[in-house]
Amino acid sequence: MSWVDPHETDAEQWAGDAAAERSCTSVYERAFDTGRPFERTDKLVLQGPSVTQEFRTRGYERARVDYHLAVETDGWVKLLARGHLWGGDEPHQRFRAQYRREGEPTETVPFDEYLAWTRYQFGTIDVESGRLTFDGESDREERMRRLDWADLYAPDRLRLAELELIRNPALARYALRNRGDWRDVVDALRYNPETFAVRP
Repeated sequence: MSWVDPHETDAEQWAGDAAAERSCTSVYERAFDTGRPFERTDKLVLQGPSVTQEFRTRGYERARVDYHLAVETDGWVKLLARGHLWGGDEPHQRFRAQYRREGEPTETVPFDEYLAWTRYQFGTIDVESGRLTFDGESDREERMRRLDWADLYAPDRLRLAELELIRNPALARYALRNRGDWRDVVDALRYNPETFAVRP
């Protein structure tokens, strides 16, 4: 290793060419190398304007969501989200949602429609010392429907994109490119060590 003068002011002498892309396994390669079955968990905590942006709601200031992501051996894609929305003037809410796309062979295509089951309940949320408690004030409401890709919340779409890339990397990349979403998905997943079964 060569010696660098500690008084050197030229950044390239310290770091080399910072503009050069560091060696990193691509999102496509990571997805391709991830076997089935696959599953992992994830957590999302948001507050302030980002809640409005990600969940298309003006009524809440905080969100906490726990995710369970899975691609089964036969290609079934399943995403389970359990979470809470609170703060602001709206009644607080807890919810569960599961998105699914059937295994192969199938006539459905990625990023088109997903079978969605949702259950939610309104009430009051109290957070004390980081611990969240929910006191239900209404009956639980439940429904099953097919949702278009554009109607899904952004955090859910990103996690479904990861699962579709694992299920069929070439088809998922092709479909995301056609939708104009490939670059955004790559930027969001590239350096996240929790995604896929292969680190960046």
